[in-house]
Amino acid sequence: MVRLFSLKMPQETFDRLLHHLPERAQDRVRRFRHPDDAVRSLAARLLPTWYLREAGIVAPSEHPKFGVAPRGKPYLLDPTAKVGFNTTHEGEYVLLAVGDGEVGVDVMDLPKDPQELEEGISFQDERLGLSTTSGIIKSKYLTTLWTMKEGYTKAIGTGISFGLDRINVHVGDGQVSALEIDGKNARLDGWHWAVGSLDAGAYGWAVIWNGEDDQTVTPEPLDWNSFVRSFIGHD
Repeated sequence: MVRLFSLKMPQETFDRLLHHLPERAQDRVRRFRHPDDAVRSLAARLLPTWYLREAGIVAPSEHPKFGVAPRGKPYLLDPTAKVGFNTTHEGEYVLLAVGDGEVGVDVMDLPKDPQELEEGISFQDERLGLSTTSGIIKSKYLTTLWTMKEGYTKAIGTGISFGLDRINVHVGDGQVSALEIDGKNARLDGWHWAVGSLDAGAYGWAVIWNGEDDQTVTPEPLDWNSFVRSFIGHD
């Protein structure tokens, strides 16, 4: 079963959470030029630990060990458990997707000026769909395209170096009807997906997973104070 958690965060308690990361990860978080970026990065790095504790996979005071795949995607190293995860953050939100296998998630706030993003769309059917929309409908359309593309690259662990122009997203009536990778139907390789929005449509998200059936995915909101207390209480 794929689950999606959403955390809406204030800019506080940064230092009290930071020490729950390994020293090298702390250094990476501190390099962010803007404090809100650092807080989002910090929360994204801690969410997998939060989930593993909540799911009873590790004890409340235990820090799991994570490895990093060759292209940079983290995975659970110890304890061994059949769980895949991925995080994403944008604006006020941090999202965590978990499942039994490969999973990727992306979130994006709706662009106020969609022209720049539109120029990066290469497939004819995607551009045709965009040509029939305008205003907020076009912004939502673009958000669906980009979160699906980036969500897939995160699921396979390559990031955008995979080549977003290899990923064709078919959208109809606001939903994704098909996904093609190098011209091949992604469902034939076991891929499934869900898309949605947050904050009355101010943000769009996509989650993509492999090896499990289609299902309805609804973000499960997390309370920021409860999230923080789950770490602060185990300093």
